[in-house]
Amino acid sequence: MVRSADSVMSQVRIEDLFNDSRFPSGAGVIGVVLYFPVGLLLAVLRFFIGLHTYVISCILPKSSIIRSCVFRVMYGILGIVVTVTNPENRDKRCKVIVTNFVSSFDRTAVDLVYPAIMPSVWDLPPLLNWMLGYSNMGVKQGRDILIRNAKKHLLESNLPVLAHPEGASTNGKVGMLKFSVWPFSLEDPVQPILISVQRPIPIAASVLGGRWWLDVFWSLFVPYTHFKLRVLPTMEAQDEESVEDFTKRVQQVMAEELGITATNFSSADKVEYAKRKLIVQPDSSTNSRKATDQQSQSSQVAPPSSPGADTRLHTMAMQVREVLPHVPIEVIKRDLGTTRDVDTTITNILEGRVKYEPESERTQSSSRPQVKPTPVSPSSNAAKSFSRSPQERTLSLNDRKQALLENARRRYLQKNSQQQ
Repeated sequence: MVRSADSVMSQVRIEDLFNDSRFPSGAGVIGVVLYFPVGLLLAVLRFFIGLHTYVISCILPKSSIIRSCVFRVMYGILGIVVTVTNPENRDKRCKVIVTNFVSSFDRTAVDLVYPAIMPSVWDLPPLLNWMLGYSNMGVKQGRDILIRNAKKHLLESNLPVLAHPEGASTNGKVGMLKFSVWPFSLEDPVQPILISVQRPIPIAASVLGGRWWLDVFWSLFVPYTHFKLRVLPTMEAQDEESVEDFTKRVQQVMAEELGITATNFSSADKVEYAKRKLIVQPDSSTNSRKATDQQSQSSQVAPPSSPGADTRLHTMAMQVREVLPHVPIEVIKRDLGTTRDVDTTITNILEGRVKYEPESERTQSSSRPQVKPTPVSPSSNAAKSFSRSPQERTLSLNDRKQALLENARRRYLQKNSQQQ
C-alpha cells in the first residue's frame, strides 16, 4: 500500500499542481470575451459594496451571529457563496482548524461560517490586523515563536486558530503540498476542513505568480465563486506518534478525501519553480532575442555609398588596427560602419561592447600592410588582449584608453603631414 502511494506520488510533477494561465484555452475563451463588459461593470459595483462590507466588519463583533448572517448576505452580493457539507463534524471545542489552500479567499470563506484568527505573514499595524482578521503571532521570527504565541492565543481567546499548512496555494486538482508542522505542534486536536472552488466561467481562482489583488478583481468579475467546505472529523496525535508523523497522516487523510495526491513538494519548491518558470525562462528568451538582434545587426554592415567612402572606411580601420593590432580588421570595419568615428570604435572595443576573437601573430603579419615606420614608438599601453573581467580592467582602463587615443591621434596627424 505504501509502495503504491509512493509510486503515485513520484508520478506527480510540480508543474501539475498550479495553474499557469487564468483563462481557458481554445473555444472557452470566447465566453470570457463576450462576458467581459458585464463582468467589468459588475466588478466596479462590487468594489464599492465591498468597501461598505469592510466597514461593517470593523463594527460588528467577530463571533457575533448577526455579523455572520449579515456577512453571508453581503458576500453573496460580492459573488462569494459558501456552502458546508457535514457541519455536524465541527467540534466547537477544537480550536485549531486546518484547510487546504486553493485561493486568496479561503480564509474569508471559512471565516464566514466558522470565525477564526489567522497568523499574519505581513508586518501590519495591530488595528489593521484586527480589521482583516489576522493576528501578529511572530511568523517571521521563527517557528518556535509562532507556536508559543499560538498556544498563548488558544489559552486566552475563544476564537480558534486557522492555518493553511501547505503554505502556498495550488489548483487543488492533482496534489497537495507538504504540510508545515507548526499547526500540529500546538498539542491540541485539529479540525480538517476541505475547500473546493467552482465558477460558472472557467477563470482560475489562482495562478502561478499571480498577485492577490488580481485574484480579488477576478473574484468580483465572475458571476459568483462557490466555495464548498467539507468538515472532516477532528484528528489528534496518537500515543508515541511524532509531530511529523501526525502531520503526514492528516495530509494523507485530507488528500484522499479530495481524491488527490499528498506530495512531498513544499511551498519553498513552489517558489523555486516560479523563479524558473517566470524569471529564468523570460530572461533566457530575452537574451536569445538580443543575441539574435545583435547578430543580425552585425551581419548587416552599412554599405559604402561610393568607392571614396570605401577607401575612407579602410583608412579609418587601419588607424584603429595600429592601436589595437590583435582585433580582426573585419570586426573593426563592422563597427566603423556604424560609428564612422575612429575614437568611438576604439572606445567600444576597449570597453567590451564589440565582441571578437584575437588574431594570431601570423594572421596579423599577413594582413597588416607594409608601411614606412614612423618615428613614434608604439605605446606600451596597447595590450595584446584586453581582459573581459571588470575587476581586472577598471584599475587602468581609463589611463590606457586615453593613452591609446592620444597615440592614434599622433599617428594620424603624422601621416597627414607626411602626405602633404
